[in-house]
Amino acid sequence: MTCAGCGFEASPGFAFCPRCGQRLPAPCPACGFSCDPSFAFCPRCGAPRAAPGPAAGPAPAAAPPPVPTAAPKPAPPPAAPEGPEADRRQVTVLFADLTGFTSLSERLDPEEVRAFQNALFGSLARTIQRYDGFVEKFVGDAVMAVFGAPVAHEDDPQRALGAALDILEGSATLGREWAARLGSAVTLHVGVHTGPVVAGSLGGPAGGAYAVTGDTVNTTARLCSVAQPGQIILSEATFRKVQGTVAAVPLAPVRVKGKADELRVYNAVGLRSKDWQGDNTRPS
Repeated sequence: MTCAGCGFEASPGFAFCPRCGQRLPAPCPACGFSCDPSFAFCPRCGAPRAAPGPAAGPAPAAAPPPVPTAAPKPAPPPAAPEGPEADRRQVTVLFADLTGFTSLSERLDPEEVRAFQNALFGSLARTIQRYDGFVEKFVGDAVMAVFGAPVAHEDDPQRALGAALDILEGSATLGREWAARLGSAVTLHVGVHTGPVVAGSLGGPAGGAYAVTGDTVNTTARLCSVAQPGQIILSEATFRKVQGTVAAVPLAPVRVKGKADELRVYNAVGLRSKDWQGDNTRPS
């Protein structure tokens, strides 16, 4: 999982980032969704992050050990974890990040920030779900969504683009509703990239959560980081798949961390035709 503080790729079993010490997201005990450590409730199912355990009672009296009558048999090997195996597939990943979240957190009371985060994440999740995308995780002020896993469609890149455009529209509406309380505009910047990943459960059967892994995820996060406020940056791989439906402006190639070569990118500004509905997913 990616540390929200420094971007370090930590192992699934880590609770804290070994590079910067920040607490890492943890799975929801009810649905397995990867939650920010500051959340009191899961943004997907609403379950409390930690349920109180039963009151401890007196320990039962220890029974006397049985007298062995034969040599003990070796314990059977542990059962294999249940659930779907990880599989390799082509997906489109979307990262949307809030502009100026650090300064916003400095100016506002933490309860006000939490209330705004809940409103923002709820709006983002509803938009992504309308396009049948999968909210892989919320981290701080950002959302990562996957189109093509666990459910795949022939037009997943178009669905991701439609969601990205609607996310910007929704953030503008949210900004007007919260303008008086925040004292500044709400603006997101978005990165979208298409490529191969390995998809499946991470963390074992007890606390595992469905997730995707691979360079496609890292590249999408880098594209989001270079996007300007209110901008949707598409990779060339995504643009080739949606160029018949999207109005996009080619930008100068960008160099991002972890990539030896510059990346060709495009700024998506809208749809060429309002007829595309993403299998009737895009709201009218």
